[in-house]
Amino acid sequence: MKILASLPLVALSGFLNAAPMVEFETPMRVFETLSSDAMQGRQTGTPGGDMAREFLISEISKFTGFSETSQQLFDVIPRGSTEDNSDKIKGTNLIGLFDVDDNNTGPLLVITAHYDHLGSDKDGKIFNGADDNASGSAALFAIAQSFQKVAPEHDVMIAWLDAEEMRLQGARALVKHYQQFNGRPVFNLNLDMVSQNKDTIYYSGSYHYPLAKPFIEKAAKAAEVTVLFGHDRPEDGQNDWTNQSDHAAFHAVGIPFGYFGVEDHPHYHSVSDEFDTIPQAFYKNSIQTIVNAAHLLEENLEQLAKPAKVSE
Repeated sequence: MKILASLPLVALSGFLNAAPMVEFETPMRVFETLSSDAMQGRQTGTPGGDMAREFLISEISKFTGFSETSQQLFDVIPRGSTEDNSDKIKGTNLIGLFDVDDNNTGPLLVITAHYDHLGSDKDGKIFNGADDNASGSAALFAIAQSFQKVAPEHDVMIAWLDAEEMRLQGARALVKHYQQFNGRPVFNLNLDMVSQNKDTIYYSGSYHYPLAKPFIEKAAKAAEVTVLFGHDRPEDGQNDWTNQSDHAAFHAVGIPFGYFGVEDHPHYHSVSDEFDTIPQAFYKNSIQTIVNAAHLLEENLEQLAKPAKVSE
């Protein structure tokens, strides 16, 4: 693990529109429901995964702030299969858009979190995936509510992604579906495991895209959580998170990313990753920090977003 040294001070814009305080009723209800036994571990292509998708669709439909919503269906290659030898299942990404009047040419902020998890084992034990990643999926509702209160100046896409646990196939499908966003400058903010800690969350990605770091530092000052930087350098080895969650699909085509997450913990990919094990005070502080960051990133998107690299 590496903690990056501070960058030279750069000029920071203030909050052009102050990030609002989070209202936690909806995020906490979504968090608890997604990580309940009723969702059967939310594995893609299973009844539990279908229930999670339908629950999220219902919650998204109740939210009136998006300019438009959509669903993206895509083929998923199951674990242990190959593209040439598999019975493909269907995954579904759920998308909400705040659309400003820029003719879809200005910079775009894409905020992502995956809603799938591991399902259950052969003995019927359910992997509820509270931290991984009901926490990030629920936090997207807090971000959406915040942009409804304080309208963005640029397009903001919020995407609940499927099949992350199956080699990031949902994120790869999203990037492919939008043809690498047709040359628009894009920045990806990804949330994956943002609830299971006492006081610390990591922001990963500033090694690759350092321009965002001062804005994240500024966002952290306004909330009661410590933000550390790292887990993004090649010498970190297995602790390099650059390719370990959905932001990797954006990074692969040269789109800048930032990733909020906590370090692995005893509940990670365990049946004990339950809503009841979550330190709720930390989670709420974490969400507020992420909301602050989302607004600062959006307000400074002209500096941060870049178009995807064109494949030769």
